[in-house]
Amino acid sequence: MRIHDVAVIGAGPAGSATAAFLAERGVDVVLLERARFPRPKPCAEYLSPEATRVLDRLGLLSRIDAFGPARLTGMRIVGPGGASFTGRFAGSHGLRAYRDYGLALPREVLDALIAEAASERGARLRDGVVADLTAVADDHVDVTVGTGTTRELLRARLVIAADGLNSRVARRLKLSRRRSCRRVALATHASDVAAMTDVGEMHVASFGYVGIASIGHGVTNVAIVADLDRVTPLAPPERWFRKLLGGFAEVSRRMERARLVTPVRAVGPFGRWTTRATTDRIMLAGDAADFHDPFTGEGIYAALHGAELAAAHALSALERGRFGARDLAGYDRARTASFRGKWLFERLVSGAVALPAAFDRIASRVATRQHLADLMIGIAGDFVPVSRLFRPWNVMQLVI
Repeated sequence: MRIHDVAVIGAGPAGSATAAFLAERGVDVVLLERARFPRPKPCAEYLSPEATRVLDRLGLLSRIDAFGPARLTGMRIVGPGGASFTGRFAGSHGLRAYRDYGLALPREVLDALIAEAASERGARLRDGVVADLTAVADDHVDVTVGTGTTRELLRARLVIAADGLNSRVARRLKLSRRRSCRRVALATHASDVAAMTDVGEMHVASFGYVGIASIGHGVTNVAIVADLDRVTPLAPPERWFRKLLGGFAEVSRRMERARLVTPVRAVGPFGRWTTRATTDRIMLAGDAADFHDPFTGEGIYAALHGAELAAAHALSALERGRFGARDLAGYDRARTASFRGKWLFERLVSGAVALPAAFDRIASRVATRQHLADLMIGIAGDFVPVSRLFRPWNVMQLVI
């Protein structure tokens, strides 16, 4: 039986980008995806300025620009009491990202383009199939691939699982854990949302937050993230969405004449982490490796940059012919080095969101200090180091 070099499970941004980077180096890659392209995905659909660097490496920026995505020059943050501030990516911190703006476009467009890039480089894309681990042997991994009632066995020297938030592979290998905080997202597209500008917006309430941002062509992404310990779920999702929307006075008012143009889709609960992203002949990537809170805009950039890391370490393993957990552990260290600062920032923001009075106090202070607003939005944009925020003068301005 043929043994592929790498089987990638999941063709979202992390899986497809990893497959693309490997295939362009001549690696025999098969890319397995449960859904069929193009397919919608509940998501904030925001790409930070630094995400455009990876997309350019994939040769996709011109195709994405041709679609007509929204260009977001910064973010506006609104606290529960109405205090707000706006930070710009090309801000007073003096640092510049790959581009001075982020992008926003539908995931069904973005994901299909990245999967296409993988195919063009030589990866074998198989969508509409269900993949699951069967066994890890001395020299390969067995993966069962199913389509309807048919099943077949596929073998690979290495498996990279990028199968999402509720990764079946991470659960099967007992690498996945749940945090105490449980949040769920409800996402939709709407037309005719009033007063949209060239910045994305995050509005915080006592039970969660809502993000709104143009995604081009007169359409706005609206995504509500709610804490399940503070709200009671309702069915169907649109009914729950409309009830939660009432908790955000400004956004609710601006959507009085809006029309939902896609179904409300739910995803979650969030609040999952992994003990590590590697074991014998297995690597995790994207949300399967670590889920990031949407408030900090981390998800798609983390998937794309994580794909760069995964591909580099997979190439090293293939060249050396060494696939044990200890041999792959360098990938875990690389992820920690790359994301440690953003993980800290994410925890700080998540903690502040859970404390409305504290969040309003911080927002009020930042509103009168533009350099802090630009600094925080630059961190969220993935190009300003978190260490800049912890300089003594900045900390004093935030807390005193």
